Amino acid sequence: MSVGRITMENLAEFRNCAKRHFAYKAIPADSQVTQILFCFDDHNVSTWIAANDEALSILTFENFLLRLRSKFLSSTWFLDYGKCLVTPQNNSPFSDWSSGMRQANNAVSSVDTLFQSDARLRVWMRILMHDDLQAEYTAKNTSAEGGQAGTLDNIVGLDDWCTAVGHIDEGLRAKKERETKSYLKQLQAMGNMSSSHSSIPGITVTPTGRSNTNDVSSQSIPKPARSYALPLTVEERNLLAANKGCTACRKVFLPSDHKCDYRNKPLPFGAVPTITQAHVDKIRADIFARRDKKRTTNQFTST
Repeated sequence: MSVGRITMENLAEFRNCAKRHFAYKAIPADSQVTQILFCFDDHNVSTWIAANDEALSILTFENFLLRLRSKFLSSTWFLDYGKCLVTPQNNSPFSDWSSGMRQANNAVSSVDTLFQSDARLRVWMRILMHDDLQAEYTAKNTSAEGGQAGTLDNIVGLDDWCTAVGHIDEGLRAKKERETKSYLKQLQAMGNMSSSHSSIPGITVTPTGRSNTNDVSSQSIPKPARSYALPLTVEERNLLAANKGCTACRKVFLPSDHKCDYRNKPLPFGAVPTITQAHVDKIRADIFARRDKKRTTNQFTST
């Protein structure tokens, strides 16, 4: 290994190269560490090896890597790579996000407690992908476009599956970009119409920006509106998770058998207010108030 900071990525590459060397040379397990012990160019590593030569040379190759990791990796490396495997997609392109997850997973291939099989990694990606992409994935997976239900789930290879989902994500992003451009054009048109009011006979613009009309009625300009709700933020997801909420309909304090109507379709814009702690506290207070009122009513009727 060359000089530089040791990471799980270059350790994984070193491990693969060493194993190919062991297999090609038919080196027995008890001699493998001595074969690679002095191939480190980094001064800190080579000094450590020289000081612990005898103790390290009797280790198995995998145990040697464990000692190397514990000595030279950051104390938070386990949490750092674990975080990479559970970070939601949010607004990142699926291709970039999934590639980062696979790279992190490959880097911890020698760590059984972190490494995920391709099947398990796909499950994690399905759970953590963006809500809009989940809805589109479900729609395409259960449609007849591919000739049978479960078309996307039936893709065997993880790389092929990620490519297919990436195409869906790119289509969604292109659609949103078109909607954004259309929205901006509407705003521009509204601005042009507003500025042209001053040239219309009978209309004067007051300092407050409102028009006074004599013989021309006030014209109401329709405001362009979003058709679906904004994506959930990390804070909103945490609030929903902590208060028995649903990430589809975004309601809180729901029963365990809650069946949501928005699992497979986008939530309309304005269907629920922004999820904040104050919003959750208000709903909790309303629930308690209704319970107290019902309890008081029951006590009154029973007496």
